[in-house]
Amino acid sequence: MVQQGQTIALTRRGAGGERLWAYRYRTGGRDSRRVQRGGFASEQDARDALERELERLRRDRRITRRLTLSELIETYLAQHDVQPVTIDTLRYLLGKATAVFGDRRIGELTSQEIAAWRMNLSPGYRFEATQALRQVLHRAVAWGMIDVNPAKVGVDNPVRRRKEQHPFESWTELETLAAAIGPRYGPMILFAAATGLRPAEWDCTRETRRRPGRAGRLRAPLFHAMRVEVP
Repeated sequence: MVQQGQTIALTRRGAGGERLWAYRYRTGGRDSRRVQRGGFASEQDARDALERELERLRRDRRITRRLTLSELIETYLAQHDVQPVTIDTLRYLLGKATAVFGDRRIGELTSQEIAAWRMNLSPGYRFEATQALRQVLHRAVAWGMIDVNPAKVGVDNPVRRRKEQHPFESWTELETLAAAIGPRYGPMILFAAATGLRPAEWDCTRETRRRPGRAGRLRAPLFHAMRVEVP
């Protein structure tokens, strides 16, 4: 919200030694940017100028609050300086919101309806779609279009817990797979399953190139300090 502002007497004087006045106001809450303009010959002139400025801001604010969510999203994506693939991903995720709220004015969106919308999304992309909507509405707050982010205040969005995958039920299945792959790569499958190492860590265990007069040695794993659960 735009505060009412105030008029103040300046310490500097005019050319004839007369007192000068100024007005100042904040564009949002306590921590928002403060605007100050001065050089007025009287307190009344400063107060009149302040009222005109605040009325202009209120008029502009009413216009921006009438933007629909679809219009805001297009404005946001047009200035979002990221890779095209990121824009495509955001557009896909934000499409979940525009399908329901696209024609709604951003000043009319409420936390209650966004929370209900979120629960109707597929768990597979519920978190990501809500985060994308939060991201756009956060920018609307920064631009002074709305006071609070209705997709964040009063809307929970916990990260979904990924289920542990068990592609093999027994060592017999693993040994069957290793035998089918062959003697060159099959042992690697058994080694990975037994140690729990990731592909990048397998490479760290290979024997380094031998030099004349030196014995080969094993390189230390890159993630030697990380604990890995081994079945």
